[in-house]
Formats: sequence, structure tokens, C-alpha cells
Amino acid sequence: MKKIFLNDEPNLEIFLRRNSNSRRMSLRISALDGKITLTGPRNLNLEEFKKFAESKKSWLKSTINSFDTPIFVSEGAKIPILGNKTLISLSDVKKPKKEGSILYVNSHKAVASQVKKYLTEICKIHLGYICNEFAERLGEKFDKMSLRDTRSRWGSCSSDANLMFSWRLIMAPEDILAYVAAHEVAHLKYMNHSKEFWETVEYLFGPYHKERTWLRQNGSSLHRYRFQS
Repeated sequence: MKKIFLNDEPNLEIFLRRNSNSRRMSLRISALDGKITLTGPRNLNLEEFKKFAESKKSWLKSTINSFDTPIFVSEGAKIPILGNKTLISLSDVKKPKKEGSILYVNSHKAVASQVKKYLTEICKIHLGYICNEFAERLGEKFDKMSLRDTRSRWGSCSSDANLMFSWRLIMAPEDILAYVAAHEVAHLKYMNHSKEFWETVEYLFGPYHKERTWLRQNGSSLHRYRFQS
């Protein structure tokens, strides 16, 4: 994907995407990672795209400044694990080990990759246990469960009974994790969002409105954490 850089704004990196179905140019900024995408018709030349982006410079800067500051995972950083702030500290441990509010990682390996692997592993354990419990209670079975770093959804259930979750859920409070698990397991029985579906979510989890609201209001904060070694 081609990049555009604005005059006097070298940090505003804009990704150009030409689309034959587009009739006009549009700019989009991801609230998750701040990525700027400029989409427009294929027949426009690069200068036209750049001119349009220049006209939106003030809006781009103000919108980006309104986003939460990214937190790069490294020694001394604090990350939430099941909603609890945890300090990352270097040690001689062979693999990450959590003791109280401290996560010890090997001082000779890349910190971010160690932490990401640790979070993914414990997320799989927690979600696997909860999903199995909910599925058994519902009298349903799922084929397999996978974890990804998704942007647009926290979980999904396919028509062939495969469950998928964002591993970043392990950073949310435990009841949020359980609510999302209940939501996707309920889809094993109802592949829709009918009244019966929501009744099933409540049967599995209990009242869920507080957790659903938390995800809407705070879910994007889980994407502030950048795992770049």
C-alpha cells in the first residue's frame, strides 16, 4: 500500500488505498492504532490525493491528538492482567512468571514478545475453561477455539462451531472475559441476536449490561498496549 507524507508533517503517515468502487475520497483514522487510510477512485492521480489530504491536515492532527497515548510494553511498563495493573520487571527466570503485581521476564530475551506470548497462553487457559463450562451447561459443543489480535470484534462463533477471541481480553477484568465467552458460546445455539439469544447469554453469565457497556466504553484502551520488540 502506497504511503503519502504531508508537507511539514513527516509524522503523519497516510496509507493510500485505491478502490474502483469509490466515487470520492475519504479519510479514516483507526482509533486502535492511529493508522490513517485515504481511500479514493482509481482514476485519480497521486497529486489529487495529496491535495485532499493536505486540506484535512488540521482535522487529522486534532483527531490523532484526541486518542489515548500508546503504551509500549517494555521493562518498567505496567499492563493490566485480568484488570489488575502489573509491573514488568527483568529477572533470570526462564519464562515469564507472575508474582503478585509483578510479571518477571527473562532479561536476555525481547521483553514485548515474552509478555505477548505469556498473555496469549493464559488467555487460552482462562477462556478454554470458561467456554467448556458454558458449553456443557448449554448442552452444546464447540469444535476448536483460537486466539487472534482482532480489531473489529472481541470474539466470534462460526457456523461450524469454531470459537475465536481476541487475546487482549486477558487484560480486561475477569467478568468481561466471561461475558464475551458467554456471548460466543450462546451463538452455538443461536446464530443471531434474537431475544432467545440474549436470554441464553443471561442464563450462562447473569446480568450482562454492565460488562457490555464496559467493552463499549473501555475496550479500545486494550489496544493502547503495543507489543513491538
